[in-house]
Amino acid sequence: MLYKRVISGLVFLPVFYLVGWVLPPLYFTALVLAAAAVGQYEFYRMAQARGGHPLFAPGMAFGALIVLEFYSPLFPAMGSFFPVAAGLLLIMAARLFSSRPVDGALDDIASTALGVFYVAMLFAFQVAIRTGVDGKQWFVFLYFIIWASDIGAYAIGLPFGKRRLFEKVSPKKSIEGFLGALVASAGMALLCRVWFMPPLGMGEAVLIALLLAVVGTIGDLAESLLKRATGVKDSGGLIPGHGGILDRMDSMLFAAPVLYYYLRMR
Repeated sequence: MLYKRVISGLVFLPVFYLVGWVLPPLYFTALVLAAAAVGQYEFYRMAQARGGHPLFAPGMAFGALIVLEFYSPLFPAMGSFFPVAAGLLLIMAARLFSSRPVDGALDDIASTALGVFYVAMLFAFQVAIRTGVDGKQWFVFLYFIIWASDIGAYAIGLPFGKRRLFEKVSPKKSIEGFLGALVASAGMALLCRVWFMPPLGMGEAVLIALLLAVVGTIGDLAESLLKRATGVKDSGGLIPGHGGILDRMDSMLFAAPVLYYYLRMR
């Protein structure tokens, strides 16, 4: 399992560097569109596992609209809520005129909409960060912190984890692993400050890293909650050693909007 994770990471790093740092934001937006579509597909398959019937096509079209809106407003004269209103109308109309019976309509609509907001919208905050001021630096900082958090939790939690962190949804996560994630994230923040973010103060760098590690852990647990509720082990099998897109990006889904709004208030 570990060697698969290492190989997956080595394959992903050049793509990450090229699309996230070298190429213009449009290319990264295209990557996020693809990742969000895969993530929504995984989410809807999870909903199907518990007997639901989410609306794949309308939901994924709505999700793509949300991602593009974060890159550049498609209908600026309509206001920021236009794609949300249009998407919800699309989903409800699609379910209304579908061939499925009335029973289960609420669950179908709710799971479809949740797939949009939980997956596509939270994914799209990465686009907002990348297109913002010093977007490349903050985008890479975000990824490095989350990666360090995951590595710290794994490296400390596996050999030393004794006390369960939140056993009802994730029996393997430990308090010791969580502390390892915090320490690794703080250390990575200081390294990032030296490498490519010198204007960032040491104290602020560590503070942001700890905040992202905490909300990233909550994001991980939230996806575990959904998987346990639907009875699946992994959201998919796209990434060897990691599972699906949601399994790999669960922490990022929570961390990206927190960093975005932190930067807005900074």
